[in-house]
Amino acid sequence: MNVDEDATRMYLARLPDKSRGWRYMVRQSYFTGHCYRSRDLLDLGDDPSRFIVYPGGNGFYIDTAVEEAIAEMGVAVSQEDLEPIFMPFLPPHIRRVIDGFDRKSRSAAPAGGCTPADDLHRFDRYRLHFLKQGRVDSRSLGCTPDRFYASLQHKSRDEIEHDFMAAERILDAGELASYTYQIFDLQQYFTERFARSHPEGLDQDRLDRCFMDALCRLNGDESFWKGSDAESGLREHLVRYAVMFFDHPFPSRDPFHDFLRDFMNRHRIHRPPESVQVSLAESARLLGVSVDVLKKMGCRALTRQYRKLALRHHPDKGGDPETFVRLSAAYDKLLKAKQKRRR
Repeated sequence: MNVDEDATRMYLARLPDKSRGWRYMVRQSYFTGHCYRSRDLLDLGDDPSRFIVYPGGNGFYIDTAVEEAIAEMGVAVSQEDLEPIFMPFLPPHIRRVIDGFDRKSRSAAPAGGCTPADDLHRFDRYRLHFLKQGRVDSRSLGCTPDRFYASLQHKSRDEIEHDFMAAERILDAGELASYTYQIFDLQQYFTERFARSHPEGLDQDRLDRCFMDALCRLNGDESFWKGSDAESGLREHLVRYAVMFFDHPFPSRDPFHDFLRDFMNRHRIHRPPESVQVSLAESARLLGVSVDVLKKMGCRALTRQYRKLALRHHPDKGGDPETFVRLSAAYDKLLKAKQKRRR
């Protein structure tokens, strides 16, 4: 492996594990000469804290077996190199002490200086702006100094994604839909004056399709995934955004927004093509449920089932266009009928 040792860095990857919940891996970002890639160094299992030794007081050190195992992979590390990786697993009172002494060193500029902001992918910049400022204002992006993006510098795509995964855990459930709406810049597809501040009032069917289109484009953007191995279907690092968007509603901030959303639901401009006629039996088959279950299904359950299947059958993801059209037509017809019965 051709690795520039002066440009290596380690980080902690948090991976889902069906049997244990989460599994932790020490990984390395390394520069190949034209891009940054990543590789596994050491599997820490589901409890990295077992590698932390406490000799007394606030003192601690990382088991030397960790250094030895990583050295066998051809990477020489020190206790100072390992401390940031194990920091999340230290007791809070020790983390506070270390944070007070280490804040200055962690705020230093990365080796090699800062990459110009224009050379960074827009999706990374949008995410960083929301997580640091609580919103994305495209008008201020061009005025942000390069130093603002220092945390994105000299890292593999996998390391950047794990950094964002950790940062996104601070978001409340009520913020997730707004977060995905802004970082994918979905307002650009709408001309309504309230699109920027009140996405809950937009045509939700059209909004869902715009999101899927944006997600599929990012999934196939080679410049974004530079240095990453190819994956079939939707990339693992993007699955969480589909969950954020489809499983979390936009928050209703006051009664006016509730009125606006109800008005838009009752006056949707989208209609399936008149030539597409889907029977109840076919609708049930397309939605993967029985006719009896479909009849009893509420609007919310119907929408969730449709969104899950629409993401799978979307043509940009390799789905069959005819199936996608008929599924959308069935959903629109059923939703309209159920909403009419509720009124």
